[in-house]
Amino acid sequence: TNGAPGAAPSCPPQCHCEQDGIVLSVDCSELGLSEVPSNLSPLTAYLDLSMNNISWLQPRSLRHLRFLEELRLDANLISVVPDQSFEGLLSLRHLWLDDNALTEIPVRALNHLPALQAMTLALNHIWHIPDFAFQNLSSLVVLHLHNNRIQSLGANGFDGLHSLETLGFHNNNIKAIPENAFVGNPLLQTIHFYDNPIQFVGQSAFQYLPKLHTLNLFISRGFWPHTAPSPAPASHPGSSRGSALCLAQQSPDHGLPLCFPLTRDLTNNQLVTLPLDGLAGLTHLKLQGNLALSEPFTKESFPKMRVLEVPYAYQCCAYGSCSSFFRVSSQWEAEDMSPEEEDPHKRTLELFPDDLDADDLQLDLEESKLHPTVQCTPSPGPFKPCDHLFESWIIRLGVWLIVVVSVLCNGLVILAVFASPSYLSPVKFLVGSIAGANMLTGISCSMLALVDTLTYGHFARFGARWETGAGCRVTGFLSVLASQAAIFLLTLAAVQCSLSVSCVRGYGKSPSLGKVKVAACCCLLLSSVAAVLPLFSVGEYGASPLCLPYPIPEGKPATLAFTVGLVMTNMLCFLTITGTYIRLYCHLLKGEFSAVWDCAMVKHVAWLIFTNCLLYCPVAFLTFSSTLNLFLITPEVIKSVLLVVLPLPACLNPLLYLLFNPHFRDDFRLLRQKGQDKGSFPQACRADDMEKSSYDSTQALVNFSDIDHITRQGPAPVPRGQRGDTNCSLESTSPTCLPSSPSHLPGQQAPLCQLPLAQQSSD
Repeated sequence: TNGAPGAAPSCPPQCHCEQDGIVLSVDCSELGLSEVPSNLSPLTAYLDLSMNNISWLQPRSLRHLRFLEELRLDANLISVVPDQSFEGLLSLRHLWLDDNALTEIPVRALNHLPALQAMTLALNHIWHIPDFAFQNLSSLVVLHLHNNRIQSLGANGFDGLHSLETLGFHNNNIKAIPENAFVGNPLLQTIHFYDNPIQFVGQSAFQYLPKLHTLNLFISRGFWPHTAPSPAPASHPGSSRGSALCLAQQSPDHGLPLCFPLTRDLTNNQLVTLPLDGLAGLTHLKLQGNLALSEPFTKESFPKMRVLEVPYAYQCCAYGSCSSFFRVSSQWEAEDMSPEEEDPHKRTLELFPDDLDADDLQLDLEESKLHPTVQCTPSPGPFKPCDHLFESWIIRLGVWLIVVVSVLCNGLVILAVFASPSYLSPVKFLVGSIAGANMLTGISCSMLALVDTLTYGHFARFGARWETGAGCRVTGFLSVLASQAAIFLLTLAAVQCSLSVSCVRGYGKSPSLGKVKVAACCCLLLSSVAAVLPLFSVGEYGASPLCLPYPIPEGKPATLAFTVGLVMTNMLCFLTITGTYIRLYCHLLKGEFSAVWDCAMVKHVAWLIFTNCLLYCPVAFLTFSSTLNLFLITPEVIKSVLLVVLPLPACLNPLLYLLFNPHFRDDFRLLRQKGQDKGSFPQACRADDMEKSSYDSTQALVNFSDIDHITRQGPAPVPRGQRGDTNCSLESTSPTCLPSSPSHLPGQQAPLCQLPLAQQSSD
């Protein structure tokens, strides 16, 4: 019969047919067919050709199926649909063409389906929606185009779909939604655009959609393309470059209608700006995950808002005067509350907002102060302040004091150590290097103090931009670099003192300054590595406005792990320092090296160790308490420790050197003398003055037992190569040998200044 209209009902071979009244349901799925069967009954109402090997449709092969209502062609190999493939299917309502190999919309073939109500073209390779692609499908209600390769939409691509209610575009590669994209679809209720690298949305794209209640623009992280997009047309003032979704600004007279969806979920996008015009009717808004959206909101922006989730806690500051007004947990489940559980008076206000008179409105405002209607998360707090970065004047003055003292005093120490004409010993070099690290700490604190001053009273307006900006990362980098360098250099100073004792006893000389400089460079390199890690997501500088990768409430696990690693490393350094110095003092108590060592520098390093260990204990305690949940510590205490106690060694270390170390007085006198001389006095005068200074310091350092020893033994012979013009003090404030005459060669060593007195006399 070949399917002629007058043929009796028949069933194709291998197909399963069921008769429903006078019509047939034909199931030819999973039969390995390569073409449409030719002997189909004209009374077929349902035809399933899915999961076969059909690669193309013969023109007019289905034209005699005038009663066909559902056609399944999914899961085939169809790459081309000829123009007349669906000719004669005047009753077709459902069409499945998903999971095929289509590369374009079969526009002309679809023009023959005036009764079509639902169609899916998902899971194909379609890359573009041309203009007027569905212009004759005026009855289409559901259209699925998800999981394709669609990159662009025609400006008039959906014209003619007057009955369209559901549109699925998710899991494509759409970068822009053009102007007036859905202006011809007034019945649209649901649009799915998630999992698309959307970078631009036209200002009129979603206008005039009175029935729209779900607009899902969720974009999963990691889906963004690595290549930079082409710039949007210049006619769109809100367009932007890069992987950023930008909603164009709308003028007040072209804003979205008040019947726009009352609930919008825009989480985990890349929104840069949010147009507020036309969104006054929103009651629920989710914006979490839009890290580029840092602009603050006001109560006037969303007058009817009930639940608001924003990327930054600072954006919740407009909805309460203190952190106690905010609820920490998510509030999206609040809308699931049954009417019986709600306050009847509150429900009445929501149902009849226009019937409120002035007294009721005033009562509502007074109640809102105790029970705010807007539930905003995340909530502000000490680490997300609304008004001031430093919420206490004690902390503010303390930070400024640390800044001034650390910068000025460490500058004096650096000047005295490196600009003085006196001998630069290894320990003295390390003390000057520690002062340089401490000065960096003061500079990083000054940046925080400056931000607090510039944003005084309105920190919430700039908090998000500060956390995510380069200034915060620079501040955190300097802070970690300085603190770690100071600890590593202090460890090196203690180890150098201890090793010098062993080297002098075994080899007759201490480690050279060059080797100590190399070790100091290694310490600086390790500190730089520790400071760079948070820039590569190992730790985080922008977790709080303090820009410190130290434990804060609700911190990320990566930040906590990085902090624990730093604290464990520093604790190991302090244990090494303590053990090394205990060993050093055990040797010094024997007295055999008492005339060799610069007691002033040894004592100064000991004071540095004691001070830094003592002040680091609170930081270590906070870290382990946060990790193990041992004690409940308030955020205010944690913030105070991080702002005042953590940088305090940078303030105390230079004071210990300036006030109690005789080296500073000697170096300062030499610098002053050098400034007065200005090169007018001969070198011998300055050398004599330096020798006198060295002799004065020696009087305070050499024991009387050593003098008696020298008297009994007689003058020690000078080794060959050093006889004559070399005049070395027994022990100055630095282990140095100063020339008394120009005949002294700078390259000559002075063993009398390095060897013990007993060893000198035995020579």
